Amino acid sequence: MPGEVYEKKLLDRVADALVAGFAAIADRLSPGWSTRNRGRLDEWRLMLYTLNRSPLGLAGVALVTFFLFLALFGPRIAPLSYDSQIFLCDPDARLAPPGTVVNIPDNPFCRQLGLKPGNFTMLLGGDDYGRDLWSRILYGARTSLIVAILVMLVGPWIGIALGLIAGYYGGMIDELIMRITDVFLAFPGLILAIAFSAVLPYRLQDFMEAHPLVADVLRVLFAVKPKDEPALASLLAVIVALWLVWWPSYARLVRGMVLSARENTYVEAARALGIPTWRILAVHILPNIAGPILVMLTIDFGGVILTEAGLSFLGLGAVPPLADWGRIIYDGSQYFPDSWWLVFFPGLMIFLTVFGFNLLGDTLRDILDPKIRRSIEFKVKKTKARQTAMTGEVTQ
Repeated sequence: MPGEVYEKKLLDRVADALVAGFAAIADRLSPGWSTRNRGRLDEWRLMLYTLNRSPLGLAGVALVTFFLFLALFGPRIAPLSYDSQIFLCDPDARLAPPGTVVNIPDNPFCRQLGLKPGNFTMLLGGDDYGRDLWSRILYGARTSLIVAILVMLVGPWIGIALGLIAGYYGGMIDELIMRITDVFLAFPGLILAIAFSAVLPYRLQDFMEAHPLVADVLRVLFAVKPKDEPALASLLAVIVALWLVWWPSYARLVRGMVLSARENTYVEAARALGIPTWRILAVHILPNIAGPILVMLTIDFGGVILTEAGLSFLGLGAVPPLADWGRIIYDGSQYFPDSWWLVFFPGLMIFLTVFGFNLLGDTLRDILDPKIRRSIEFKVKKTKARQTAMTGEVTQ
């Protein structure tokens, strides 16, 4: 409407700059892209405006960003390595309370442990081996992130692919896929994950020994030392176990949406044009049902972190000396409540991370809803005539 302008906040102007920057890059790669996709760019702006007007959504973005920062840069900013046992140089480091200052002597043995001589402040205290808890929490963030990424890159997409096939073809194919899904859903996911995690490590250890490149890639991803590569088999077992139990809910969700989407006119037109089935599923149906899937993926990202921490707490995930939030809580629970910091701080990190992904997922549900976006559009618009009248009143 020509007589309307957006009443923008500071974050809205940041959103405009982000969308404009993306459009400029797209125009360089494909001249005229922003002109052809003007409607899409407007929708993206409205999505960001919706996010800017959700305090809980912004809180979720802040928590997720904080977690990603710790996970990506934690091993680099950690004051010590995840396995540095300070108590070998200063016995006071064992179960040291937060803020304890320990003195590391200047001798070859302590230098060999990677400890610099002088005073060192254990910001969040130390564990039963005298390891710096803050450093281990930073390394544990990397562990949680990599496990969540590897699980979400495979597990849900198995269910999405099966749901697309079942919903589109129907008949016996639908019945077979859904009955297999029902079998998996009949058992609690955590119980199945425990079962798979308990039997897989030995086989995966042999696999890693036979494929050193896989072990090297995992070592780099998890930021562990070469001597600790064998311990990664237990984490890989958790990842594979979660692949096997994380797909059924996606298969059921996607199948239901495809049953409705396949009857739409654009799908029938694609069939009439002879477009291959895989292209109809990937290009015409999947993008139009992506909203609920994206919301579920976001919330489940935090769910994977929580499940992995739970498995490590039960002794089925990370094994010493690897740093993992669930394992840190398990080791510290033996000294609770006297050494409360060993449980409180890693538990707080798990809570904030999962809470952040849940807030972000709930906000994405609103952002991807066209009705809510349009209501936001009406709220942030005002007529130029009204703006001029208000300006005149203020001047008088």
